[in-house]
Amino acid sequence: MKGLSRILRRAVIPGSAAASTSALVAAVRATGDGSTPYAPFNAVTHWIWPRRAFAETGPSVRFTLSGLAIHYAAAIFWGALFESLLIRRYRNQQASSDPVAVAGTAATVATVAYVVDYHGVPKRLTPGFEAHLSKRSIFYVYAGFAAGFAVAALWRRE
Repeated sequence: MKGLSRILRRAVIPGSAAASTSALVAAVRATGDGSTPYAPFNAVTHWIWPRRAFAETGPSVRFTLSGLAIHYAAAIFWGALFESLLIRRYRNQQASSDPVAVAGTAATVATVAYVVDYHGVPKRLTPGFEAHLSKRSIFYVYAGFAAGFAVAALWRRE
């Protein structure tokens, strides 16, 4: 239990960085895809409000803030996987600040997150971004997710 607690504490920084980076990318790409910057996060709340979430495109406490909270919680969850993989690398004597290794781990976790989010869970539990973002934009969101993990991990190790 002690190890899990450590991983969760360490996951907050890279998880928050990944959430922030990917949220910014989602907001910018949504605008480019003909929606609003709030719509992707409102769509995330289809877990809670399945009939209204996809149609909500404006800022709101109910939809936007709830969606961002879910997004951040999910990013910290994936941050725990990222941290556990990094800790495993340290034990295997791989360089903790090797940018290529850290970026590879970040890309792996972002890829796993995408596969689980869009191919491993029931449609009701997907992020919902697909309602307002193109497939290309979703790729960029997950690339932003990976970048957030990597930058936070490398910054922390310096």
